[in-house]
Amino acid sequence: MNIRIWMCAGIFGLIASSSLVVKDVSAHGGATGIVKQRMDAMSEMARSMKTIGGMVRSKTPYDAEAVRKAAAYMELHGGTELTKLFPEGSLMKPSEAKPDIWQDWETFKAQADDLKNSAAVLKDMSGNGLASLGADGVLSVRQAFAAVGKTCSACHQKFRIKKD
Repeated sequence: MNIRIWMCAGIFGLIASSSLVVKDVSAHGGATGIVKQRMDAMSEMARSMKTIGGMVRSKTPYDAEAVRKAAAYMELHGGTELTKLFPEGSLMKPSEAKPDIWQDWETFKAQADDLKNSAAVLKDMSGNGLASLGADGVLSVRQAFAAVGKTCSACHQKFRIKKD
């Protein structure tokens, strides 16, 4: 009897773990290698923006630590960390990158740097709340969040294939 229980438990474990693997692979349409790495990073940045966006739109309560963490993730993955995810010619499906990235590398690199810099400002502003201005009176979290969003949008418009 005990052996049957263990066999059933083992079979159930294999089924459960294999379904997790299949789910993970299909998350980006079978992407592998560097394309999967960048798609995962972009998905995490999108989640970061969604987290902060909910607070900026007053859909969720403001949480300075959550804003700081989300902005820190984007800062960490901006600049050269982002450009490393785009080695020349890495257009394997299901990549959404346009060849324009490598034809206008300097603009792409500048936008990656803008992401890093604007996310750093947002991270630094996180403790100030949504409406209050920073110590230098320049930006609120809402304004800093909008700047990050504009950076993402500008890069996507120029360098990302539009989704249907």
